[in-house]
Amino acid sequence: MKKSLFAFAVTIVALASCTNKEVTEIADSNVIKFDNAFVGKATRASIETITAEGIDRFYVMGTKNAASFFNNVEVYKKEGKWGYDDLKQWEAATYAFAAYSDGGSKINEGVTFSGEEGLKIANYKVNNGEKKDLIMAVSTTNLNEANIAIEYTFKHALAMIKFTLNSGLGSNNITISELTVKGIKNTGTFTLEENDIVCQEGSETIDFVSDDFVTTQTTAGKSDEMVVIPQKGSDLQVTFNAKVQTEDGEVTKVLTANIASYEWKSGLRYNYEATITGTDMDIIEFADPKVDEWPDYTDGGEMELNK
Repeated sequence: MKKSLFAFAVTIVALASCTNKEVTEIADSNVIKFDNAFVGKATRASIETITAEGIDRFYVMGTKNAASFFNNVEVYKKEGKWGYDDLKQWEAATYAFAAYSDGGSKINEGVTFSGEEGLKIANYKVNNGEKKDLIMAVSTTNLNEANIAIEYTFKHALAMIKFTLNSGLGSNNITISELTVKGIKNTGTFTLEENDIVCQEGSETIDFVSDDFVTTQTTAGKSDEMVVIPQKGSDLQVTFNAKVQTEDGEVTKVLTANIASYEWKSGLRYNYEATITGTDMDIIEFADPKVDEWPDYTDGGEMELNK
């Protein structure tokens, strides 16, 4: 019968339709097992476990004696235990394993893996408004001598940007609309060897547009968090409409700012900040961005990632 394996440490639980004898046979068998999937440092598992915020599955690529062994196999979590269908038997051999998750989804084309070239995801695309978290890992678990559970420490492959606007107009609120970042490259090919993610950015570009927001005297307005392909370039243009209600009536102006150079790296978020000044709203300049690590799933941050 078709069986599913749920591994936590070395505990094996069969599906309800399996008999007690089958449970014992699975527990004592040499099937390949998975356990302990983390994003970031495994020592902070309570914060950075991949299972937080709804990501409850990842997809495994593997080789056995350099030949394909696992090909986009879904490993999922059920009742606190990791498992997969169509169990694979461990044998004395040379194994290599990698895994990824695209916001909890499978990538059907462009995913390859070899022990020498690492995990590769080709022609990955991010569009405006998509907030998926592409994570990648190569397992360092040594299966050559004994069948122990394969563990992963995932890295974030994408970057995030946002824009924060302060008010220099006193008590007048400023409504920001159509904040647009022009010409962001939105395709790339990712390669993960050991612990380093390298992104070769593509040539296709699109404009990223934020939802409207309001800046007040006491509270800075913030654009949406935009998930982007890691990239670098120059002369990035940001435009938006700023509307202010004054004693003399409503003032609306299209503001433009150019960012001379930028570089967005995997796993980091970039916050560009500026202040709108003057009753006629002068052209603004963004300061160098504040750079932080990608927020942990349980930090209660400003963005929610799609499953």
